[in-house]
Amino acid sequence: MARRRSRPRMALAALVGVLALMSIGAASAQAAIVKVTGSSTITPSQQSKQFLANKGVSVTPTGQATFADGVFTFPIAAGFGDSATYDGVLAHAGGLRFSKGYESAVVRRPVAVRAGNTAVLLAQLPGQPGNCGKVKRALRRYAVNHPGVTHKVWHLAKQYPRAARHVVRALKRYCSQGRVIVLARLTNLGKSVEDGTATLSADLRLSRQAARIVNRVAGSKVVAPGALLGSGVSTVTPVS
Repeated sequence: MARRRSRPRMALAALVGVLALMSIGAASAQAAIVKVTGSSTITPSQQSKQFLANKGVSVTPTGQATFADGVFTFPIAAGFGDSATYDGVLAHAGGLRFSKGYESAVVRRPVAVRAGNTAVLLAQLPGQPGNCGKVKRALRRYAVNHPGVTHKVWHLAKQYPRAARHVVRALKRYCSQGRVIVLARLTNLGKSVEDGTATLSADLRLSRQAARIVNRVAGSKVVAPGALLGSGVSTVTPVS
């Protein structure tokens, strides 16, 4: 029986494929890809606020992230998207710190990835060894399972070598400066466009990896994978 790929591996494979298409494709005037800017917010669910408060776990913003009126805001550091399908990548600055007493854990530089039926929020764990080897293996699996996309990527890479090198360097930096994990699965996806501004919404369901981090900080099992972390909204506009 064939072994089923885990969600984190699928998510990393999707990230590699989408980053390649978005970043390289953006260099082509014929590609339906746009560079975007803006910000994203996360509004914690009542459920998540309750189970964290019950166990004395606090959540605070780090870096360029901010918190006001019950909402965390993250500026978009880099973003690319397909204007027709809304597949794309939104890389954010800032992060979140989960704390209880002397225990704490930081997840930073969240990256929202949407590729077909796969939509996830990735993040880095600073201070932990990078997992570039895992990303490299994900790229190989993606190439095997998506030969048509891979052919297009390599064709664009030859046509736009500077953009291709930028993608490779960006991936190496992201996976080497901390362990990359799936922070949440994005469900109940929504989108709307008005006056050139796109609003993308989703529910955030805690991943198995993220649940382990929260439970470690809390000192006991307070949350299970799939719990509703909150709702997310990204407001983006094309960069002219």
